[in-house]
Amino acid sequence: MNKIIKKCKACPIGCQLIISKNESVPSGYTVEGNSCSRGLEFGIKGVTEPSRILTGRVILKNGSIGRLPVKTTGVIPKDKIDEIMEIFNSTEVSAPVKRGDIIIKNVLGLGVDIIAARKA
Repeated sequence: MNKIIKKCKACPIGCQLIISKNESVPSGYTVEGNSCSRGLEFGIKGVTEPSRILTGRVILKNGSIGRLPVKTTGVIPKDKIDEIMEIFNSTEVSAPVKRGDIIIKNVLGLGVDIIAARKA
């Protein structure tokens, strides 16, 4: 790994991060281009522990649409994405649902909830 260029998503600024391997620092990586300390953490974690905010749809009963858009309240490790997508596809909820309602609490024990992304 030479350098990785990644857009930071830790805050609304969206800095262009340059992440480089550097054995002389405690984390093992240097991050350039970040405007805040959250960018430093985001850059290092993006290389060492890849994860994503996950979006999908669950089945909606008694609603005006057949599937309700949902998203995670935090990041999901990449190795858990397929398992959570299976949970999305098999989950059914009944209308009415408000945006932000918790659909699945603490999915897979990861400390992350699945919430409704819109009302239905």
